Amino acid sequence: MLNIYICEDNIKQREFMTSFITDHCLFQSLDAHVALSTSSPEDILSHYKNVDEPALFFLDIELNAKINGIELASRIRGMGKKAAIVFITTHSEMTFVTFQYKVEALDFIVKDNAANIKHKIAECIKIALERYTVATDKGKTVKISAEDKVIILDMDDIILIETTPMRHKLRLHTQSRILEYNGELKAMEGQLDERFIRCHKSCIINKNKITVINKRDNTVTMANHSICPVSRAAKKLIYNFGV
Repeated sequence: MLNIYICEDNIKQREFMTSFITDHCLFQSLDAHVALSTSSPEDILSHYKNVDEPALFFLDIELNAKINGIELASRIRGMGKKAAIVFITTHSEMTFVTFQYKVEALDFIVKDNAANIKHKIAECIKIALERYTVATDKGKTVKISAEDKVIILDMDDIILIETTPMRHKLRLHTQSRILEYNGELKAMEGQLDERFIRCHKSCIINKNKITVINKRDNTVTMANHSICPVSRAAKKLIYNFGV
């Protein structure tokens, strides 16, 4: 999922952007959401340091805070994570100042009229999602339809996939979220690579996410603390992996 951050000290502008982005992602069924909307650069940095998923930032350059939007962008880049940064300003000449900080901005949005701002925001979200898709496609990915969206998942992020009490309904776990969608485990097996093991008729696990192998109880504990049963047929694969 693409996490979108907004840092804007003008309350009306911030509410306008937050409302538009939320509605746009919902109506377009985008795998993106507003993770945080605030006037505080410190809140942005505090929240973002604990997030590993792709991010898109809309930063007002002239913040009424200890640091401005350009310095905030520089600190975001200093975290070493891949993120798209868009600056918002009332002064178009400020765009040249950002080059001194080498923050590689995706775009600059001038606060002129609402229609143009909406258009530019939507365009930036589209580009950020496309970049995320290209980046994840370099590894191996899985596409599922959940929450009325087509969601692209990096296989390395998947911890396990299990059946649910509802027929033909699966539950997929990553470290940051749980998704339920229509599907069959057998069909999912065909989409996954050698990292994954069908440890039981009800569960497929990512062997790289196993944290504990319990041979006495014939279970494995996964990175998200889920405990999965191990069938007789899967014992050899699991236990040899754990040696």
